[in-house]
Parts: sequence; structure tokens; C-alpha cells
Amino acid sequence: MEKVIVVCEAGITTSLLVKKLNDLAQEKGQNIDIQSKSLEEGLDYVKEHDVNVVLLGPQIHHSTKKYETSTDAKVAKISVTDYNTMNVYSIFEQISEA
Repeated sequence: MEKVIVVCEAGITTSLLVKKLNDLAQEKGQNIDIQSKSLEEGLDYVKEHDVNVVLLGPQIHHSTKKYETSTDAKVAKISVTDYNTMNVYSIFEQISEA
């Protein structure tokens, strides 16, 4: 099973986005575990768990290097437009390209 975390400052604003991404994964028949994490929680999580993809919300793009040095997972930034419009199709593409 592929593991993905979506990270934002507090982990709250990504909750709806993660639900929609999980619904899309299920609709596509893909076995992906997608979870929402806060900035600090996400850093701890990638050190303790095998994660395939880390998606960073726009408000924490400045933390890209921290994540890249903490995990072997692909670290990608969600664009402001995709994040604000909850464009799960575009965001799901980032997961699929990993």
C-alpha cells in the first residue's frame, strides 16, 4: 500500500482535501493511504514510518528542505491554485507521478 501525507501548518485545513483524495483513490481502485498531518507532526511521522509521497500545502512550502532531508519520500508542493480550489484531480496526479 502506498502511503501519502498531506501537510499544512496545523493539519486542519487539509482534512477535507484528504477525504476527497481518499475518495478519488477508492474510485480509481488504487490502494493508497492518504493522511493529513501538521508541520511538526509530519516531520516526526516521516522519520518513523515509510512514506512514499509528502505533499506540502502552500503555507509551508518554506519547509521543503526540512522534509527532503528527513525522508526518502518524494516531496512535492501543492500549488496555491490547486489547494484553494481543492483540485483533487491535479493533486492526485502529483501522487501518481511519484
